[in-house]
Amino acid sequence: MVTLVRRNPGLVQRARRRSLAPRRPSWAAPYWDSCVAMPIDVEEQPERYVVRASVPGFAPEDIHIHVEENELIIRAERTGKPEEQGRWYLRERFDGSLERHLRLGQDINTNAIEAELEHGVLTLTLPKAETARPRQIKVKVAAS
Repeated sequence: MVTLVRRNPGLVQRARRRSLAPRRPSWAAPYWDSCVAMPIDVEEQPERYVVRASVPGFAPEDIHIHVEENELIIRAERTGKPEEQGRWYLRERFDGSLERHLRLGQDINTNAIEAELEHGVLTLTLPKAETARPRQIKVKVAAS
């Protein structure tokens, strides 16, 4: 099973107090009211988990993924300076880093994790360990 790990619980508590929406499970609550820095989807399939993270504007070399103590860490970092040609009136696209943590269950084969970036969506495939995969048990006819 994959569970989300919150990195700044104080920020979430403030967001919950401001929100008028009904309470969601704690793992589904966003970091802020309606905006999550790196939104992700986690899907379970019979033989794997698929994690999709939105990382628009990041190049593959700017994205770092590693597993540390049974925790998957996705980090995207962009550094740069704004062009000095004009005066900025609004600048919402930031330079800096985004990071998400997913706690992995014991049923993940961490050596076979694959990552692919397409159109600003990072897709991670986390295969389940052989012991965690569902399997069909054949029923034999008993000899009489």
